[in-house]
Amino acid sequence: MKIILVRHGEAEDVFLAGSDRERKLTEKGVSDIHKIGAFIRNSQLKVTTIYHSPYERTKNTANIIASELHLEDHVYSADELSAGSDCCNLLPDLYSCSNSDAIVVVGHNPDIVYFAAKLLGATSCENHLVFSPGTTIAVNVAKERFSHGQILWVISPDFLESKQENPLLV
Repeated sequence: MKIILVRHGEAEDVFLAGSDRERKLTEKGVSDIHKIGAFIRNSQLKVTTIYHSPYERTKNTANIIASELHLEDHVYSADELSAGSDCCNLLPDLYSCSNSDAIVVVGHNPDIVYFAAKLLGATSCENHLVFSPGTTIAVNVAKERFSHGQILWVISPDFLESKQENPLLV
């Protein structure tokens, strides 16, 4: 199966929101996630489901991606993706998916990095993966073990922005 891990877009400071759970995306965060959603839409992957943590910024991120993919009715909140939680707790929900399915998981740093490391079968790559806001990694992994996956892409919204400004950039 293909699992596309997305760190939520840039969010407002906690003092503006009143609590960490209620932080909304900034204008840049919204713009960046639209770019990521368009990138996923134009990829070879056909996403069927989007999961996000119950925090406002991940919900906003998931809804923007869903609108880009026309999947508004396939977005689900998952407590297993809350900040500070082990994203691997979502895996039992994914056993019902087929190996040909593609799903999006929107979470928080560093939890999403640890989840990527688990899917890749690495114990130390979390020190080498950097998920700035909006960063996305797509992993091809067999659902029978959810380990030793292959990276299909890693992309950040800032790279997409620079590609648009300089289309010759490879």
